[in-house]
Amino acid sequence: MRKRLSKNKRLTIAVAAVAVVAVAAVGFGVWSTTPAFCSALCHSPLANYVDGYYQTDLSQTSAGIRVHANAGLDCLSRHSRSTARQLGEAAHWATDGYQVDENGFLVKDETLLTKEFCTQSGCHTWEAVVDGTWGFAGNDEEFNPHASHQDGSVTCGDCHSIHQQNELYCAKCHDLNLPEGWVATSE
Repeated sequence: MRKRLSKNKRLTIAVAAVAVVAVAAVGFGVWSTTPAFCSALCHSPLANYVDGYYQTDLSQTSAGIRVHANAGLDCLSRHSRSTARQLGEAAHWATDGYQVDENGFLVKDETLLTKEFCTQSGCHTWEAVVDGTWGFAGNDEEFNPHASHQDGSVTCGDCHSIHQQNELYCAKCHDLNLPEGWVATSE
């Protein structure tokens, strides 16, 4: 004959099981907000990005990601999680549907690194960006890549890359000093 557990023992076991599940859920919730989570389970193409987030040697990564990391901003600061987005990303992961370039970086998403994206509430203000870049990198005060004569045809992503090396688009035509860690955009 089976011996039945007392009511107190059953209650203790139930409370312990709930506590273990709760601690695991909280731990998973905290981990799921870190850059390492993004590449650990679902987004294998994001390994390069996560490595850059944690990299301190600017010759090995983009200054853009270091500036954001040093400010305490992580992936979810700008890339929102929604059920629809996560289902779409799960489908890409399951079918290996991410398009990557020869270096393993995702093919450029034209909706990112636009003026609208970069000046979202709580991020950069366009006025501060323009005001702060006259005579950038020791160039004459007349030069400002954010007050371009290109009439808005140059987007933030033409120069700035959060995860790869920044390229100064203006250097295609102008002989300018480059900011530290930047290269000139080739023609």
